[in-house]
Amino acid sequence: MEFIKKHIKIISVVLLVAVILTCTGIFAYCQLNKAPELETVRDRIIYLVEGSKQINEIFFGEGLPVYVRESELSEEKFVYIGEQNKGYEKVMEVSPYLLLDEMKEAAERIYSSAYCKQLFESCFDGVVVDGVTLLEYVEIDEWLYQSTARDTLAENERIYLYDTMKIVRPSNKEYINVDIESYLINNPEKKQTERLSFAFEDGNWYLDTPTY
Repeated sequence: MEFIKKHIKIISVVLLVAVILTCTGIFAYCQLNKAPELETVRDRIIYLVEGSKQINEIFFGEGLPVYVRESELSEEKFVYIGEQNKGYEKVMEVSPYLLLDEMKEAAERIYSSAYCKQLFESCFDGVVVDGVTLLEYVEIDEWLYQSTARDTLAENERIYLYDTMKIVRPSNKEYINVDIESYLINNPEKKQTERLSFAFEDGNWYLDTPTY
């Protein structure tokens, strides 16, 4: 009987040690994988969200300034004389971007690699509709063109109330979700909570969700 009691005590101690070690390991892992404090990423979040507004305008809004076909300005400048690219309009020289690579670099300063991959595939590689590949932007003879058939998904700018930001679960040291109140600029009375996600890549945070 004493032998059994002695071994039960030993087993109990071993189990207790195992539980303590397991809990300690879990705690250590949680600490190492812990999401950052909001104050440490707040400025970066604001920079990304504000920076995304110009990107939204290019890819989801009205797009770049173009020479409108059959407009007085285009006819005065003979922009489309002999031009055969009927489904596209030339981007004007005053545009902030005149090359596809410039547009890509602008997006990559704001968005995660995964988000950029999807964005570039739809805008630059094209979407197949009824057997036809539709490109939103294309370079023809060293000139940037914009499709006349592109859809405007972001008609109104979204305003974010940064004082309402909070990091929510699930979040960790490499991926955070942030809840923040916002409203469309044309409807300030209708506020709603948006969830934005951010990925940590190459030593910095990048947007991983749309903001329009």
